[in-house]
Amino acid sequence: MSVLHEIAEIIGPDAAVRLGQSMGGARVYVPAKAAHDHPLTLILGLETAQKLCDRYTSDVIHLPSKKEFKQIRNGLIKNEYYKLNGEKGFCRANFLAAKYGLSRRSIMYIINPSNA
Repeated sequence: MSVLHEIAEIIGPDAAVRLGQSMGGARVYVPAKAAHDHPLTLILGLETAQKLCDRYTSDVIHLPSKKEFKQIRNGLIKNEYYKLNGEKGFCRANFLAAKYGLSRRSIMYIINPSNA
């Protein structure tokens, strides 16, 4: 299992994507306790950052590149777009754009099968 998948299992895929968008490709020291000013806490929130601290205490995590996180994010977006039943595509795209911090146009590009 890769570090990326392990992180996603610990903090969830959405939080893992947020972490990757912010710190992909970096090496991060993980303290025993998540401090309010630690980069992990600032990105993930105190409770989620503490989950990583509990698992990786005193380790240095080599986060995969932003490109790898982007591929996973795009896969999550595609899956979620087609799972949101009962809503028009426009609403789903707007919801996902807000959730992932992207434009609606970017969401539509990601879900377009010809861009795979």
